[in-house]
Amino acid sequence: MTGDEHPLLIVNIVGPLGIGKTRLLTALAGGFVDLGRSPDATEVRTGPARTRPGGLSGGGRAGDGLVPGTPTLAGSAPHGSVPHEPPPLAIDGVDTDRRAAAAARFLDRAGRGRFLVAGRLPLAARPGWTHRAVVTVELRPWAPADIRELAAALGVPGPEAAEQVVRLSGGIPLIAESLCRAFRRATDPGPPGALADLAATEVLNRLATESPGPGATALPVVATVDGADQDLLAALARVPSGAFTRLGRLSVVRPDRHGLTVAEPYRTLLDLAYRWRHPVRRDELAVRGAAHRHRQLARTTDPPLRARLTDQVLYLAGHGPARRDLFTEAAGAFSIRRAGDGDAETIARLIRLWAATEGLAARLAERMRDRWLAGTDHGFHLVVDTGGRSVGMANLTPLIPDGAPALEPLLQQHAGPLLDAMRSGSVVGMMAVEPRSAAAQPVLVRHILRTAVASGGLVVSTPWVPYQRIAARFGLDHLGDTRHDLYRCGRPSALYTRAFTPHDLPSWLRGMQGPHPAAASRPAGLVRDALRDLHRPDRLAASPLHALSGHGPVPLADLLRHAVDALAASAAPADAEAGRILRLYYLQRAGGHDLLAHRLHLSRATYFRRLDHGLAQVTAIVTQALATPGPPG
Repeated sequence: MTGDEHPLLIVNIVGPLGIGKTRLLTALAGGFVDLGRSPDATEVRTGPARTRPGGLSGGGRAGDGLVPGTPTLAGSAPHGSVPHEPPPLAIDGVDTDRRAAAAARFLDRAGRGRFLVAGRLPLAARPGWTHRAVVTVELRPWAPADIRELAAALGVPGPEAAEQVVRLSGGIPLIAESLCRAFRRATDPGPPGALADLAATEVLNRLATESPGPGATALPVVATVDGADQDLLAALARVPSGAFTRLGRLSVVRPDRHGLTVAEPYRTLLDLAYRWRHPVRRDELAVRGAAHRHRQLARTTDPPLRARLTDQVLYLAGHGPARRDLFTEAAGAFSIRRAGDGDAETIARLIRLWAATEGLAARLAERMRDRWLAGTDHGFHLVVDTGGRSVGMANLTPLIPDGAPALEPLLQQHAGPLLDAMRSGSVVGMMAVEPRSAAAQPVLVRHILRTAVASGGLVVSTPWVPYQRIAARFGLDHLGDTRHDLYRCGRPSALYTRAFTPHDLPSWLRGMQGPHPAAASRPAGLVRDALRDLHRPDRLAASPLHALSGHGPVPLADLLRHAVDALAASAAPADAEAGRILRLYYLQRAGGHDLLAHRLHLSRATYFRRLDHGLAQVTAIVTQALATPGPPG
């Protein structure tokens, strides 16, 4: 198709940061304009196609002409393959509204020709582009096999290191290349956090072209608490007004039910790097974030939001076993989707895997598959790698009286009592993951738990001891065993249950949380911070002191005031004087330390001794009140 037949043909190459858009443009284009590197984003200049220095030219695979899995572009071909047609002109780095406007002006002046316009978000999402005819081609993450091939081509030593590249990269070649460089520099590049830090730094540098300033700098904080609304962001990071809005414009940020979240694999990468660089600060952020989510949980009536908030509390404050069962550094390498009409063979394959792994009679496992498929909701959920291959599956059958033929054999004699007691929920009857993709199991377990919380309850029916242990670790009650060996495997199915109603959820969550080192190790500093924030309800609400409470979030402001007043009323002169200092400085804000020392006729040394003594006494009162069972008085 020639330029005369189509005066202006625009193909929009879209893909996440580091997916290989520049590499693809280099292979296809004759002219090359990179707005991401132009000194003036409003000026567009043409030039010969070129590659980026440093290896893979935007993330392409060594020796390849095109990005793996890229479809052929209509009307486009690699430079030189069609002699009678001029190659298209490439416009790269269209990652902001300003650059999109500059590209539009250039195309309006050109009037005709074939153009490849690359950016991290579709042009249709940019102002001034909705009325233009654009063909959009989306580049997707690479398959694990392609990342392994890239790692081998770049000299990564051994399969274990290559698998780490696969897990952390999430199919993004830019990240994979950065990780490979780290392995080339040293056979042992250190812990995952140190490895992730190299790639995270490159990601943040690239994002600075989209939104320089506080938007990008707040990104690691949002990543480490798994998302934030505007109030939580203000409590966790000192960012200026408007930072939340600017953050939301970044291409790696997505709106969520609770605010903004960072897309995978960038979120895991940034979190690992932040944990490694700032371990104590990360613990403090986690405690504040968990306390904020607890307060949201107490108010929400939206089941999906309740499930998301529960997931975040477990991520931020869950005890070790729960975190290992739910969260993995390979989160970006997998996604979950419901099985569809075209997945019959996939379901059959994973049912066979399930039967072989657990020693079930294949014929009876297939019969259960048929029962699930005959229900109103078949309940099959697939975990898929970045290449689109289904590597695992679980069945979550809704706990409803009608329309679920699989419930009776799964629950047997417990069916009636469970249906009467729980009213709603999800029944997990099978789970299987390919051995090579074992890192997908936490992703699947996490999905099961979120689905169960949203539906109001969870029942697990399994003869497989490892899955029974997982159910027990999550605090599910062992209801008993089925009367019959459903799968002729020599073991009855054990049933585990847990209600996740708004009434039941808080106590279960507290049982799933471990003691937090940031709150337990330095309570005096936390009390000082809380007193300082006494007149800032948003900051006080995010205090890590809430994590020391055995009964959830507390009226911390009242507790602090009562503690200071009690100290000021003490019969011991030193205690009373210390209480008066705290009252004047923190509660009444009557002046600075020098002014108050003069007002109280104390030397500076005596004043600060009394201040420290008062903080220690108030800390003892507050921590004792928080540790006391029942609501604090």
